[in-house]
Amino acid sequence: MKKLKIKTYIKLLIILLLINGCEKAPMNNQIEGMWKLEEYTTHEDQITHTCERIYYSIQLWMVEIAEKQGPHGYKSSIGRFIYEENTNKIIMKDFYYRSWTTDNKEATIIEDLKPYGLNNLESIFEIIDINKNNLVLRSDYATLRFTRF
Repeated sequence: MKKLKIKTYIKLLIILLLINGCEKAPMNNQIEGMWKLEEYTTHEDQITHTCERIYYSIQLWMVEIAEKQGPHGYKSSIGRFIYEENTNKIIMKDFYYRSWTTDNKEATIIEDLKPYGLNNLESIFEIIDINKNNLVLRSDYATLRFTRF
């Protein structure tokens, strides 16, 4: 009887350890997290656009872009985030309007992406600079400057 209890406790302990060890690790902990878009400069006209309360939230293979309690009422969107480790490039694509905890199955129109420094439903960025506090991305459309939030 005592051996049976000990075996049961050991099995429970092993199960608990296995459950706790199955967390998804970040693909790149320098990139993942919450970033505040401070400004973006469009390459065509060299105009720098200062941003108010615009955030990018990056986790695993998803990116959320949103204006949080900002004055403009920009629509939030969710998209796919692909990090190409060997080429130092990232891709953001397949944006859909945000609806509660998921998307609402309606593709985001390009005009609604422009306040976020994006001009396409699929944007390829080169990572220009990254550290624990700052991130600079460059696409064919604009250079985006972020601070970690």
